[in-house]
Amino acid sequence: MYKNSIFWFRQDLRIFDNKGLIKAIKSSENLLAIFIFDKNIVGDFLWLKDKKFLFLKEALFSLDEELKELWWKLVIYNDFPERIIPKLCEEYSINAIFTNRSYGRYWKGRDEKILSYCLENDIDFFGENDFLLNEPEEIEQRKVFTPYYKLWSKKLFEKKIVLERAENVNQTEVDFDIKKYLNELIPWEKHPYFTLDFWKQRLEEFNYEKYDDTRNYLGMDWTSKLSVYLRFGIFSVRDVYLKVKDISETFVKELAWRDFWQHISYYFPYVKEFEFQEKRRNIKWRYDKDLFRKWCDWETGYPVIDAAMKQLVEEDSMHGRARMIVASFLTKDLLIDWRWGEAFFKKHLLDYDENVNFGNWQWSASVGADPKPLRIFNPCLQSEKFDREGEFIRKYLPELEGEDLKGIHNPLENEIDYLAVIVDHREAQRECREEFRRSVERGKVKD
Repeated sequence: MYKNSIFWFRQDLRIFDNKGLIKAIKSSENLLAIFIFDKNIVGDFLWLKDKKFLFLKEALFSLDEELKELWWKLVIYNDFPERIIPKLCEEYSINAIFTNRSYGRYWKGRDEKILSYCLENDIDFFGENDFLLNEPEEIEQRKVFTPYYKLWSKKLFEKKIVLERAENVNQTEVDFDIKKYLNELIPWEKHPYFTLDFWKQRLEEFNYEKYDDTRNYLGMDWTSKLSVYLRFGIFSVRDVYLKVKDISETFVKELAWRDFWQHISYYFPYVKEFEFQEKRRNIKWRYDKDLFRKWCDWETGYPVIDAAMKQLVEEDSMHGRARMIVASFLTKDLLIDWRWGEAFFKKHLLDYDENVNFGNWQWSASVGADPKPLRIFNPCLQSEKFDREGEFIRKYLPELEGEDLKGIHNPLENEIDYLAVIVDHREAQRECREEFRRSVERGKVKD
């Protein structure tokens, strides 16, 4: 039993079924609950002025209210973890630090620095497995999702998942006014599209049975929209799994894909710099800043692409099917390096996860793990198939309200009062196939 401990909240902003928190409570006489706005990270977002932090602000207020049930308060710091944690350890005579494991490249390096400090100062450091259903190293190395999923399912079946509730423990005395601090740090109120009022009802009432049949349709509210809440640990992934495991295997597979990309990053860390498939490392990507800007600013001339990009920038989110369509367009029609797209998504996605985003972008660019034949999405066919009545497109591009549906879906073959297309998909896909073929030949020459 440790006399004085810290529990460091990160992507686990809840008290129910929080493995690291429960271990900290069971192992400590006195506990200090903290959250750190890591200045190494938030500096990328103009110091908390991005609207994405409105969601985090509300989540932290909610977490503080939950902690009050245990007679605690949450203490927040805006600092560099490697600087503030040693100060706290010295001030409060800390014997142990508890948290939950992180997986991104920076986050792993950050924990290694904190661990090094702890080892030098006779402080125990615990990083519990809480964020995934199966840890990367628990599954034998696999490069393709289907065999991975078989092992993943078997491993999960062997586990006895029991949801746990945190009990009370003594709170380390500290004077802190969370409302004053957060309102000064982040002066706005709530995120315009993602709030905590939404998730509880969605988690319980979403129609998981129809998920497989409906999830790809852009204009309908048929996706769970839970990824943001899962990303910040507003509820545990085990909670979701137990709700859906006997209802929708398709939804369970989505949870497995989330683990799979962490698995790939764990065994093949070079995917942050290089294409997973060695034969795809000789593609001559175009670095056309003007075309990239038009993709970013929803000015491609393809309504389905532009609507999706506008949704991303305005709402900090994008429909799952739309993510695949716009990623294919950037990497196949424009032949622009997938890394540019990954960085843009990092800037805007509220549910951004480094390993998942890298995995999905490489998959969409046909250079990553789980290889498929070169797949090029036709934006016109995708629009017609998954936004049949044009609801999605007209929602984000209201200037097209009076336009003919055929023109909205296929501006290549129908006149439409809209932007000219920046590239002809028919020609672009031929060029893409030829470049991918040539890239393989370049690799053989180098060998």
